[in-house]
Order: sequence, then C-alpha cells, then structure tokens
Amino acid sequence: MHDFHQKVVLITGASTGIGRAAAIAFRQAGARVALAARSADALVQLADVLGGPDWALAIPTDVSDPDQCERFVAESVAHFGYIDVLVNNAGMVVSGLFEKLEPGDAERQFQINFFGALYCTRAALPHLKARRGVIVNVSSVAGLIGTPTTSVYSASKAAMNAWARALRVELRPFGVDVVTVCPYFTSGVQLAQKGIIREGSLHNRPGKTRRAPGTQTAEEAAQAILRAAARRPRLLVLSWAGRAIWRLDRLAPWLVDWVMEWGMQRLHKGET
Repeated sequence: MHDFHQKVVLITGASTGIGRAAAIAFRQAGARVALAARSADALVQLADVLGGPDWALAIPTDVSDPDQCERFVAESVAHFGYIDVLVNNAGMVVSGLFEKLEPGDAERQFQINFFGALYCTRAALPHLKARRGVIVNVSSVAGLIGTPTTSVYSASKAAMNAWARALRVELRPFGVDVVTVCPYFTSGVQLAQKGIIREGSLHNRPGKTRRAPGTQTAEEAAQAILRAAARRPRLLVLSWAGRAIWRLDRLAPWLVDWVMEWGMQRLHKGET
C-alpha cells in the first residue's frame, strides 16, 4: 500500500467507474481528495462515504467548460491548501462507424476527453509546481492502436498520449511528472450510458455477454493509478491482454490490423 498521507489528490470523472474507485483507493491510502463530475448527487454521496469535507470535497464540474475547471481547482486549493496529484480521468465515448457520426460528435468527444484534461492541468499547474506534484492522465489502449467503430475516441486518447509525453519533458525541470495510464477493457465502466452511440457501435449490442480476455475491474485500474502516482513512470499499460496487443502492434501492426478487420467482417455477417 502506497502512503498518501498529507497529500491532496484531485480526481475528475469521480462519480462512477475508475474515477470512483480511484477516489476510494486514494482515501484508503490516506489522501484527502477533491472530486469532480457532472453527477452532483452521486458525487456528494461519495464524498460523504469517504469522510465528509475534512477528507473529501465534492465539486460538481463539467470539464468541457474551462471556467468550471478553473473553479474546481480554485475551490480545492481554498479548501485543502495545496495540490499534490491531479488525476485527469473524466471521459466519454463516441461509438459508431465514422461515416455514421453526426456533426458535433467528434468535437464533443475531444472537448471532454482531451480539452477537459488540458483545462484542469492548466489551472492546476502552478500548485503542482509548488509541491513537485504529479499529473496522471487516464487514457486507453485504444489510444495506442486505434480501434474501429470508436475512431474519434481513439483519436482523443492518442492526442492525450502525445500531449502528455511532451508535457512530461517540459515539466521535469520543475519536479512535476506526467504519467499516462492506459486501461484495457474494464468491467463496471459503462461508457455507453453517458456516451454518444451511433449506427455500427459495438457498445450495448443485443446478446453481447462475453467478456474480453484480460478484462480488468475498476478497482484494479484504480490501484494501478495509485501506483502510477507513487512511482511516476512515463507510461503504464494495464492488463496482460492490453500489454500484449500494444507490444504486438509495435512489432507487427499489420497483424493487429488483420485481426481487427477479421472482427469487423464477423460484425457485418451478424456474428457475436
């Protein structure tokens, strides 16, 4: 168990899934946490469970709004005094064949997944520099390889990955680290419920009940985020399956493409 006593951790997308599990994990490790999400009721309930305002502060926030991101950081610092860790976890999915997406879908995808992380980071940077803190960006294996039917989701995560790598180099002289965590399929994370689902999406397909090999739980992903915040690696790819696909794509991208094409052919034939 990593020790985060006397540390203050800001987490976006904290009301459900990986964000909620991360909030619980950091609190169990002794941290005080500031929680951001659009779901105000769920956020307040979680803060109460985690010990109330002395230990957990709920700040309803839409990360697509830069002013709200500024407010999230400002209220967190006003309440706790400083920031040690920023976890950019808020995200959603636009899912469907690219040609079936509607105007505004891609823009919304990037506004949440990419620009939301930028807005929160920009607001938190002076405070993170003062504490030689760490930024943990929750990306995806999809951002490492690109996945059909979630092309703009993959693109938003790939943008996050490239930005984080460059930012890490910029900030190292100030003692601030930037870590990218790439989860694989994660059970209990229902992106489709708060996403944009178009024709051709693989999310919520009728009769789709099988779990992908290597699927992790939100709690396992949260523990990985905790380790990342403590050890500060450049990149952490989760799940044996996620790491295998990532490494295979680096060695033989044609083979990964072939497997994805085969999967799409099965989809077109109506197989599950």
